[in-house]
Amino acid sequence: MNGWKQWLTVKKNGVTIRMEKATDRECRHGGIASRGKGKSHGLDSSGSGRDRSQGGCGMATRKRSNETWARILDSAETLFARQGYSGTSTRQIAAEADISIQTLQYHCGGKKNLYRAVLERVLTPVTDLVTRYADKMLEQDLSDVRVFEQSVARIVDELFDLLQANPNYAPLLYRQWLVHDPDLRSIEWEGPIPLVDRWAEETEAQLGEEGLGGTNVFLINVSQAVMCWGLFVQPSFLARYMGIDADSPEFLRIMKDHAWEMIVRMYQQRESSSPSPFRKKKTKTVKKRAPTRKKGK
Repeated sequence: MNGWKQWLTVKKNGVTIRMEKATDRECRHGGIASRGKGKSHGLDSSGSGRDRSQGGCGMATRKRSNETWARILDSAETLFARQGYSGTSTRQIAAEADISIQTLQYHCGGKKNLYRAVLERVLTPVTDLVTRYADKMLEQDLSDVRVFEQSVARIVDELFDLLQANPNYAPLLYRQWLVHDPDLRSIEWEGPIPLVDRWAEETEAQLGEEGLGGTNVFLINVSQAVMCWGLFVQPSFLARYMGIDADSPEFLRIMKDHAWEMIVRMYQQRESSSPSPFRKKKTKTVKKRAPTRKKGK
């Protein structure tokens, strides 16, 4: 054994020849990608991230390894979305993926690593989509009502298409709010939260205090996200209540229309002059005068 190399000694025409061959370990390892997109998620099948492109059985083995890892991610995503992090065991994931628990541990190293990989795979397309449209939106004049409404419509249109096409996304993101482990919440603080904070600051800078009417833009962004996910957590329930098919274009159109209206109304300055009953009123500070001394005393 020499590092990753193993030498095979053979005799040919009476001459001893040392030939390099791929080891069993090299054959078992391979890079991983999610859903054929070629993007890794912070760990490979061994956790080392080494390049193992060499070796006679490398190509076929990497393909099998990629397929196994994709199957693990798909199974874990489904179970985490359905049962949550605490309600899902690695044995259940292995059974869903039709592999042994040893193979699962070999590929991901543990439940936390796997959950983070699944969450990252779900968050990446969502945040990429919203960031692309939000950045374009912030380059325009948001004080123009028509421009603002059209920008919101574009984001809602593509985001809801994505959520409907990937039914695990919304339940998984919604359940993430119930997770208390700081290690599992860190992925949000590393990615989505700074983005939401930046959008809030840039929106406030554009619209100004008068245009926002004292509205907290960061909380509005968070509320919008929860609302959008919530509409796709149990689409069959909502569709049944409305008497339509959850997979129908009509259902998707109604959801988009509702979300657009809610988001636009959140940002619009209220026509009513009545302040929020929960907003602290500004009171004038009245200086107390020193008591005057009466004459004769």
